[in-house]
Amino acid sequence: MAFFKGGPMAHQSRHRRGLLVVLAVFAFVVVSGTMLFSFQWIYKPFPGFFLHENLTVGPYFLPHWNGGAAGLQSLDQIVSVNGAQIGRRAEVYQRAHNAPVGTHFHYQVIRNSKILDLTIPTMAFTLQDWFLSFGVYVLTGLAFFVIGVAPYCFRAASPAALPLSFMVTAVFVWFESTFDFMTDGIVPKEMRIFGMILTPSAGIHLAFLLKSGKPLRRSHPLILVFIYSMAALLGWLNSVTFFGPVDLWIYTFRAAYVFACVGALAFLGILGSALKNNVPELERSRLRVILVGAVLGFLIPTFATVLTSTFQWAIPYNLAMISTVFFPLSVAYALLKYSLFDLGNTLKAGLTRLLLMVFLLALYAGIFFLVGPSVGIYDKDPLTPLFFSVLVVLIFNPVLRGIERVVDRYIYRQEYDPVKVQSEISLFLRSLMTASVLAEGFLKQVALRLGLENAVLIYRSQAAQSDLVAMTRGIELDSTTLIDRARALWSTESIAGYRGVSRGEIVTNPIFERQRQDWLVIFETLRSELLIPIVFEHEVRGLASFSAKRQGNEYRGDDLRLLGTLTDQLALSLENGIRYEQSEKSKDEYRRLYDEAEGAKRRLIEADRIKKDFVANVCHELRTPVSTLIGFGEILLDRDVPGDSREILQRMVNNGQDLSNLMDSLLDFSRIEADAVPNRFEHVNVKEILGGLEIMTQRLIRGRPIEFRVNIESAIETIQSDPRKLQQILVQLLTNALKFTDKGEVEIKIRTFVDETGGFLEIAVADTGIGIDKKDQEVIFEGFRQLDGSSTRHYGGTGVGLGLCKKLAGALGGKITVNSEVGAGSVFSLFLPMTANDQQLEAVH
Repeated sequence: MAFFKGGPMAHQSRHRRGLLVVLAVFAFVVVSGTMLFSFQWIYKPFPGFFLHENLTVGPYFLPHWNGGAAGLQSLDQIVSVNGAQIGRRAEVYQRAHNAPVGTHFHYQVIRNSKILDLTIPTMAFTLQDWFLSFGVYVLTGLAFFVIGVAPYCFRAASPAALPLSFMVTAVFVWFESTFDFMTDGIVPKEMRIFGMILTPSAGIHLAFLLKSGKPLRRSHPLILVFIYSMAALLGWLNSVTFFGPVDLWIYTFRAAYVFACVGALAFLGILGSALKNNVPELERSRLRVILVGAVLGFLIPTFATVLTSTFQWAIPYNLAMISTVFFPLSVAYALLKYSLFDLGNTLKAGLTRLLLMVFLLALYAGIFFLVGPSVGIYDKDPLTPLFFSVLVVLIFNPVLRGIERVVDRYIYRQEYDPVKVQSEISLFLRSLMTASVLAEGFLKQVALRLGLENAVLIYRSQAAQSDLVAMTRGIELDSTTLIDRARALWSTESIAGYRGVSRGEIVTNPIFERQRQDWLVIFETLRSELLIPIVFEHEVRGLASFSAKRQGNEYRGDDLRLLGTLTDQLALSLENGIRYEQSEKSKDEYRRLYDEAEGAKRRLIEADRIKKDFVANVCHELRTPVSTLIGFGEILLDRDVPGDSREILQRMVNNGQDLSNLMDSLLDFSRIEADAVPNRFEHVNVKEILGGLEIMTQRLIRGRPIEFRVNIESAIETIQSDPRKLQQILVQLLTNALKFTDKGEVEIKIRTFVDETGGFLEIAVADTGIGIDKKDQEVIFEGFRQLDGSSTRHYGGTGVGLGLCKKLAGALGGKITVNSEVGAGSVFSLFLPMTANDQQLEAVH
């Protein structure tokens, strides 16, 4: 920090700030003094023209001034006024000031050694007259000065900044002293003379610096001495001959303006020769911008002065100087602007507007000379200007677009149509494909359309596990290191808003000075000339690298605009492509898992079928021995058997019957699963079925504290159904009710009801047993499922019953529901249609 405060950088910074203050004070004093003395002439009579101190007419006039209207020309020498000889300029001005406006004065004038007599009335010098004649000089000189010293004060890297400051200071003095030079003569005339004469020398000096980038005093000291010696010589001759023979001074005066024009031509020639050399693209764009500005602000004004002073063309000298501001503006812009593309856009806009101006001037001239005589060209008959204005409104945009195409095609040699290329590549980026295919296709199309040798893309998505790398030619690179470095560099505040950066800009722009080597490593690794960040959701996710063009053409603002727009679209397309690729992978994984699940499902179905067939076969094989045991047991019970033996026989018969019922249920379950049990619909007497069930229920209660009731509507007689399956459902429901009810009651309720689909019979079996939790009320209807599946469970069974009941009810066209509460009992309701539908009956037949 101590080095920074007291080192050379701090000293240079203080020096520039001090110089800026001095220049500001200098400009304020000069402009203020000029304005103060100028306003003393406002609204006062003047001769209708202005004179040099040597009594020659100045080239500063307006079309409506009386001097020009009376035939007075620039550099005419005033000899006498109203017959009185004139020795000093102040005498002419004093006579006009003291006379009323409109007073006619008779002047004797010498022009080309001939004496002329002219009568010129005085006129008022209005504020408008001052502004259009000398005010233009004041404002243009100030703008020239402010713009020209900006590169030096803002530390432009080019050594041309200092000569530019010297040149604009000379022009500033020249312009600001013009009014005093033509009126009061308070400021020494040499200030204006040398201000004008030094301008072309400074311009040539500036051109050499722009070409070589090296101080001229070291590389070409003789040239430096020559150009400033010529300026000093012409300035000395102009000053010495000012009050000498008029003809000699006029030659010197005209030579000074020719020297200025030659300086402008030399400036353009030096820059033109520099453009022929092998210079970086950024420098080439700078020189082109300056070249356009020099044509508008250096050559055209100096050429106009030559035409006015030498050939007496009626060109308003003061108005011709307005365009001079384009010269310092172009030089300052080129010295301070380090973006190749901003320079290119500025150059293209300048060329386009220049050609548009030439076209419109030519159009107006054609209308003026061809159409004017027939339609009117005077103030009282202004049809020509009106016609021209309407025509400009109609053709302005088409002409501008046409000129832009001409500039692109023949000056910039543009190989492609930006609108067409953007449309084609944008259409490609909207395609649904993987990110890698999108990236490769994008690079190939861009390289083909723009004629690039190579293009590289590196992208890192938060949705992907690895970086995406694509290129048109193989390059060995470490994508992780490159993208990390690029994201870190692009995140710095100084370049956060950059849409793209070129190699030339990295080398020359002071913004990149601290991290220049890091940037150049990226450019060298990728063999790149242009880098554009790929931004998604306000975050740099990657970069696109574009190499040099095959034809050696440079990148332009149109290229950056096109590539920037396409890269913005590319970011979204890559994210969509990555997600599409992930969805495709997920789809493939899902398809694989689905196929595995289908295979497992088929194996499970086959295993289930084998299991059920096995169970059915076992049950079928056990049926005969079990029936035999039951039969022998019942025969023995019919005989007189002692007490204990009889009880054992009774238990054996009961358990045998339970086992037989279980085997029947298993067989029925297997048959229904295999859809091997057809329905046999017939008219079933409900009361008869209930009578058999009541006998079975009383036998199963066997003295337990359970009350059994049947509640049936008297109107119920028959139902069209399968009696065997109906009885099997009811037996199972009653068996379950009795199994899970230790005491209390079991009740059968039968009723009918009608809805929009027909008449139904509801048979509800209610108990006051243990009840079923709500979360388990769906589980109990699954096959081979029990709420307590352990080997130590209190209630036996296989879990087949309710599952079989649900399937049997479905086969009959009905359903079973349960309404239960733990500790309060359960109600199982069987809903059956009163009559079978046509499909069921057709299936039976």
